[in-house]
Formats: sequence, C-alpha cells, structure tokens
Amino acid sequence: MNWDDTIIEAAATDTGMRRANNQDRHIIVRAPNQESWRRRGHLFMVADGMGAHAVGELASKMACDNIPHTYNKLRVGTPAEALVKSYQEVGAEIHRKATANRDFQGMGTTCTTLVLLPDGAMIGHVGDSRVYRMRNDRIDQLSFDHSLVWEVVRLNRLTNEQAQQLVPKNVITRSLGPEPKVEVDIEGPIPVEHGDVFLLCSDGLSGPVADAEIGAFAGHFHPEDACKYLVHLANLRGGHDNITCLIVRSGEFVPPTRGGEASDTDGKAKRKEGAGGFKRLLGAFHKPHKPPAVEEHLYRSEPCPIEPKLVSRLIEQVRRSQAQALEQSWPIDLPKLAVHRREADDSLAAGDFWTALKNVGEAIAMLGLAGRVHKKASAAAHAN
Repeated sequence: MNWDDTIIEAAATDTGMRRANNQDRHIIVRAPNQESWRRRGHLFMVADGMGAHAVGELASKMACDNIPHTYNKLRVGTPAEALVKSYQEVGAEIHRKATANRDFQGMGTTCTTLVLLPDGAMIGHVGDSRVYRMRNDRIDQLSFDHSLVWEVVRLNRLTNEQAQQLVPKNVITRSLGPEPKVEVDIEGPIPVEHGDVFLLCSDGLSGPVADAEIGAFAGHFHPEDACKYLVHLANLRGGHDNITCLIVRSGEFVPPTRGGEASDTDGKAKRKEGAGGFKRLLGAFHKPHKPPAVEEHLYRSEPCPIEPKLVSRLIEQVRRSQAQALEQSWPIDLPKLAVHRREADDSLAAGDFWTALKNVGEAIAMLGLAGRVHKKASAAAHAN
C-alpha cells in the first residue's frame, strides 16, 4: 500500500434489541503524516466487552483507548511486535483492575485490529470478533474465532455441523482480562489489492447475519450504507447482542448506474487509478526494498455475489418485518417503504440485482429504525 492511496471507512454500533447498554467499542486511528504511516500505518479496531453491569463497557473502552496509544508510542520493534506488546500490556492492566475490585470480577473483552501498512494488511486478534475481506465477489474470514466451537473443530473432536449443535456458542476461550497474559494472534501482513474491502465486527453481527449477506452488502455498497444496512438487518433478526460493524475500503467506491453498468465516473476513477499507478511506479525506484508479505490464512471463504436467491430471501425478510410493524404499530412511513419494496421487486425482475438490493437495504434500515423507536417507547411506557 501507499500513503496516498484512497481509503474509505465507516462504522456503526447499536445496543441491539435485548441489551440495556452497549459493551462494544470501536476506534479508527489514521496516521497523521507519512512518517507515522510508514512506521505504524492506519489502525482500525473493534472490541466486545464481557462482564456484568458496566464492567464489559469499561474493558472494551480500555482496549480501544489504550492499545492504539501504546502501539503508536512504541518506537522500537516491528509493527507486529508493537501490536502484541500493546495487547499484552493493556490485557494485564484490565486483569489488574478486575482482580483489585470485586465489582470488576469477570471483566474482559475481545479485541480485533486491522492495521494497513506499506507491507499490506496486518491483523491482531483475541476473542470471537472477526475480520473479513471482500474481494472479487468472495468473502474471506481472516481471523480465527477463539471460541469453544472453533477450538473443538480445530482439534478434530467434532465436525463443524456437530459442534454447532452440541457445543455452547457463547463460550470464549481467549480474551483480554481474565488472565494476566494472553496469546495474541497475528496475521499478515497480507497483500492489499485496489478494491479490497475489510470488515471488522462483533458477534452481534456475525451471529444473525450470514457471511454471504455480509459480503454482498459490504463488498458492493459504500461503507456508510453497508454499515447501516447490516446493523439494522441484525436488529430485525432479533438483535440479541450489541452490534458493531466497521468497514474499510481500499480505493474509490463507484456505484453502478441503473441496470448495473458502470457509471461515467467509473472511467474517471480508472483514469485516476492509472495516474496513481504511474506515480507509484516512479516512486518504486526511490523506495527501499520491503520484505514480501506473508502467506494469508483463510479460515472460511465463500462466494458473496449479489444474486437473485439472496435478494429474494432478503425481500422476504422485509415482508415479514413489515407485517410485524403493522401488527405492533411501529412508527414508519409506509408509502415510502412501499416504494422501496416496489423498486426492489421491479429491479429484481429486470435483472438489476444491485438496485434491487439497494432498495432492500433502505427498506431494512427503515424497518430497523422503526423497530428500535417502537421498542424504546414500549420500554418507557412499561417503566411508567
């Protein structure tokens, strides 16, 4: 990667439909200058706190406040060494706080970090939050879930299907806080291609939303829209946990025109990319040699194109959620919702799957927001 490459990021977080507070945290730390970029890169992080009352919130806040600061403060060592040291120092501090005060017992947090460096993408990871990459209509999971389900499968004790049925899904085998020292997974640096999209999320998103759905939205829409659609989709499917989604796109986002063909701006983007590529080629003669990126590990991978079956399934989700909204009198603009539904149906029939999914996403966002407002109003009424 290069200092002047275009990077677009967005994030969204929500308490979900069942929790009273949000124990998820996220942070984005862009390098302030080219020297900082060469040394430590851009950092993106998601943490999912654990523990009763507010201790989970405190643990995830400590991770997001202190790991990036420690990582950038360290002047010696490789980025990987600095990231591991930062995780371990902050994890030890969370552990000290948890053991010093009975009210903080059980405090811990997952922590997943993406760092974009000149050598490529590096991942630091503890817990069951995830990092995905979307590339060429495929979604790849780049992090290993430190959960009992995944560990049992890794030891060849059960198949994935058996483990999903027999092993508790909410048991985490590794996190920051419960132990004084923690092993940190480091992946990469792996090569980054123009158009790659990375997504970091807590299990409040990856639980109710399938990988192919995550990839279809994150890989084909602007990060802000994709975050919005995905968080609301998780809420419409129950919102059983806090939900956090952070998306990072390498390169410009150029939406297709109606009908799915590239817009006029696509040519401009390509010309801009070509000019940037020429500059990078010239600059290569003046830059020191960098070590090659390491082999990447794909823990799960599947196709994620926008296809009729996926769009139809999400249209059915909208239909069911609208029926619930009518039954429970959610505050929603029904004529506007009807327009999105009609546009989705018409576009699907015409073979314009991107526009169909765009309208489905807008309908999901409308319903998700209305459901949240209804829940808050209902909770307030019961409290009185």
